[in-house]
Amino acid sequence: MMTGSRRGEDRKGPDSREHPSSIKAVEQTPGDPPQPPKREIPSDANFGQTIDYEGDATVTYRGDGELPSDLDDGFPAVDDLTGRLLGQYRMGPVIGQGSMARVYQAEHQYLCRPCAIKVLNPGLVARQPQVREQFWAEARIVANLVHPYVVTVHNLGTDRDYHFIEMEYVPGGISLKETLVKDGPLDPIRASKLVHQVVQALGAAHRSGLVHRDVKPANVLLTTEGRAKLADFGLVRRHSDPGLAGAKVAGTPTFMAPELFGGSVASPRSDIYAVGVMFYYLLSARLPFSADRIARLIRLHRLAPVPDIREIIPTVNEQLTEIMARCLAKEPSARYASAEELADDLDTAIAQLRETEGLLRESVEGLDCFIQGARDHFRILFKLPNDRLQEVYLEVGQNRHNERLLSVFSVCCPAELRHYEFALKLNAEMTYGGLSIREVNGQAMFVMTRTFPRGHVHPDDIRAALIDIARRSDWVEQQLTHADVY
Repeated sequence: MMTGSRRGEDRKGPDSREHPSSIKAVEQTPGDPPQPPKREIPSDANFGQTIDYEGDATVTYRGDGELPSDLDDGFPAVDDLTGRLLGQYRMGPVIGQGSMARVYQAEHQYLCRPCAIKVLNPGLVARQPQVREQFWAEARIVANLVHPYVVTVHNLGTDRDYHFIEMEYVPGGISLKETLVKDGPLDPIRASKLVHQVVQALGAAHRSGLVHRDVKPANVLLTTEGRAKLADFGLVRRHSDPGLAGAKVAGTPTFMAPELFGGSVASPRSDIYAVGVMFYYLLSARLPFSADRIARLIRLHRLAPVPDIREIIPTVNEQLTEIMARCLAKEPSARYASAEELADDLDTAIAQLRETEGLLRESVEGLDCFIQGARDHFRILFKLPNDRLQEVYLEVGQNRHNERLLSVFSVCCPAELRHYEFALKLNAEMTYGGLSIREVNGQAMFVMTRTFPRGHVHPDDIRAALIDIARRSDWVEQQLTHADVY
C-alpha cells in the first residue's frame, strides 16, 4: 500500500515469540495510533486456535498450525535503498511498510515518471521462498485490472536479490482511515461518493474474476482531487480458483463477512459486506461491530443486528440506512448480487442527497445565463443568438404516486386554439420532450418541457435539457408570435 506517512517497525526480541498456535497480524495500517499490547484471546470453535486481535489490522488464519514468521523484515538496519538505484528506478523515502513488504516513493529513470515501488521483505523470502511466487502472482493478477479508481500496477522486477513491483504513485497518498482520524466522520454526500468510487473499482475487479478480500478505509487512498483509489491487493484471489477453498482465511476481522469465519470461500458478496462496514465507519467514525475479544466480535458479525446509525448521526437518511443494511445482511444471498447493483443504488442516493441548487449550478457551469430562485424552484435566463432572451424554469415536485420529479420547462406563447395543429405536428417530430399546455399565472400557455426522476438525474442531463428547451421554446415563440416576450 502507498501512503504519505511512514509506518513504524514492529519488531520483537528473541524472547518475545508468540505462541505457535497464534495468528499474527500481517499488516499494520498507516497512520494508526500506537496499539496496546496484543492479547492472546481464545477464539470460537470454528477457529480452534488462539488469535492475536489488533483492531483493524489484517490477519491470516490457517487451521494446520502454520507458524507465524519472524517480524524481522530482512532489510538492513540502515536502509540501503533510499537514494539509490534499484533496476531502472531511483528510490526515494519509505512511504508504506508492513511485514510482507516496504513501499518506496521512486522515479522511473528512463520515463521520468513518479511511481511507488513495493519491495518484498527479503527476510520473508529467505524463510519462505514460495512467497516470491505469491508476490508475482499478485502483480500479474492486478496488472490486468486498469480502472480510474484502482491503484495501477505497471511492472515487476528483481535486482540485487530484491523483488519488487512498480505501482502508480498516488501523490499525498493519505488513506480514508487517516482522513477519518484527522477530520472525523464524513458528511453523507462525500462518504457516499467515495464509497461509490470504491464500489466501481470492486465491480471492475469482480468482472475480472477477482475478490479483494481486504476492503477497508486503510486500503483506500485519496488523490489530491479527493478521488478514491482502491489499493493493497495483497490478499486478492480469483474467485473461480479451485485452490481458494483451501486457502487461508484472511482479512481484517472487523470488516469480514460472517460466513468467512466459518470457513466459507471469499466471494464478491463478502467484499460487499466489507463495503457496508466501511460505509458505516465513514459516516459515524465507529464500527458497526467491535469487541476486545475475537470470539465476541465473530458472534456480533454472525448474530447481532446492525446498530441504527441514525442514533449516532441523525442526518443519515433512510435510503442510505437501507443500502448499508442490505450490504451488511448476515446471509450472502440477501446482499447486493453485484457491485453494479450497489453502485446504481448509491448513484440514486447521491442524487437525492444533493441540493437542487447544487445540481443546477453544476449543470450551467460555463453557460451565459442568470439564475434566480431557491430550494426547488429556479428561473434561468439564457442569452441566445440575435440578442434574444429565453426564460427556462426548473422545479422539483411530486406526482400522484409521490415520486419526486425534476421538471425543466419554458413558456413559448399563449395556448391559442389556432396554434393547436402546429403543436400536434411539432410533437410528432420530436424525439424526446414535447410541447404541452400549462397554466402559468392563471393563463393557459404552450410550454416546452422535459421531466426526470429526481433520484436519477445528473447535471449533464439537466444541462442538455436547459440548452435544448431554451432554443426550442424560443424557436416556437418566433414561429407563432414573431416576438421575444418569454
